[in-house]
Amino acid sequence: MPTRLRLMTPLLLIVLALVSSLPAVLADTPFDMGSNIRVEAATATPARQGDSSRIRFRIINGSTAPFHVIGIDTPVAREARLVARIGDIETAVLESIGTPAGETLDLTTSHLWYEIGPVTRDLRAGETFEMNLRFVGGKLTVPVHVHEAPSEK
Repeated sequence: MPTRLRLMTPLLLIVLALVSSLPAVLADTPFDMGSNIRVEAATATPARQGDSSRIRFRIINGSTAPFHVIGIDTPVAREARLVARIGDIETAVLESIGTPAGETLDLTTSHLWYEIGPVTRDLRAGETFEMNLRFVGGKLTVPVHVHEAPSEK
């Protein structure tokens, strides 16, 4: 038996080394989201330092479970809030928003977006920065591209 243990020790060390080198994605990924959740079209409007910017994106929930977005954070702004247009000009701040399995949460519309601010530096068209999208149970980090915003009513 001691010979068998001596032969298995190097194999065990190799397995432990492989497991420890894997990225810690699963710890930060809510439920069974994995690659079944996609974030598309993440853009922000240009802004001067101290002003605010609008971030828009689409989340496709290809998983079998609902998810609940509880916020975003980014190193380029002090705060972020989810804004919903509820009338012609009235808006409300939402604490969170959920999406059923198989559905899409579309924050690229004129009635739902994230507003970040004050931004800690100028955000210029053509730049990219990271955004942490926080869910109940985890987060995803995605790149956000700064683009001029189309005009809105």
